[in-house]
Amino acid sequence: MKRKGISKKIRFEVFKRDSFKCQYCGRSAPEFILVIDHIIPVSKVEDNDIINLITSCFDCNSGKGKIELSDDAVINKRKKQLDELQERREQMEMVYEWQLSLVHLEEEMSYNAMEYFQQFTPGINYNEVAQQYLSKIIRKYGFAEILECIRISTEQYIIKSYGLATIDSAKKALDYIENIASCRKKSKEKPYLQELYYIRGILRHNFYCVDWLAIQLLEKAYLNGNNIDKLKEIALDAPNWTAWRTSMENLSGEKSL
Repeated sequence: MKRKGISKKIRFEVFKRDSFKCQYCGRSAPEFILVIDHIIPVSKVEDNDIINLITSCFDCNSGKGKIELSDDAVINKRKKQLDELQERREQMEMVYEWQLSLVHLEEEMSYNAMEYFQQFTPGINYNEVAQQYLSKIIRKYGFAEILECIRISTEQYIIKSYGLATIDSAKKALDYIENIASCRKKSKEKPYLQELYYIRGILRHNFYCVDWLAIQLLEKAYLNGNNIDKLKEIALDAPNWTAWRTSMENLSGEKSL
């Protein structure tokens, strides 16, 4: 009987099913050449059904000849394949349910955060964009942290007229929630930053022009060995922004421009 060839597609499916490993010795590709073997030899039955095919390395296939795998081995292998398939299906369903629950939880948290913000801004209606913004920063900083930042921001920026929040102040309070969260995170990582932000507040009160460079200069001066009290004193005594900046550059070891 002329032996019927095994198509490339079937060979690939068998290799994939068997994880590209020899089912006799465990060797795997590409270190070892793999071939397709018949569980029931073709000398007994001409059957290229995928169930009758198994992955073997070249050495095992050459040495095995017409010795069949035992019936128990065939049954156990098929059962193992079905068990693994069922386990993969169940785990896939669990992962899907888990991801779906995370989406629902995220939506619920952003909705609750929006309701919390609205308590501080009576009379203002918010669209879906505002809730999406809250959802984004909740993912980044956490639900509890954003609630705290909402409280801080509304206390600082909300202005009311006849018991209702003004539109401009509500927009500002909403926009600054993420900035507050970012500053709080940096302050936790670098505790001294809270004092440096306070010093920047002094500068903003005294000078008309205080830019983003203030914190950078303060941090460099502090890390160069200058204590907080000294930096506060310089901020209080400086006659103008240029003089203060020159002092900070000197304290940080940088040359003034």
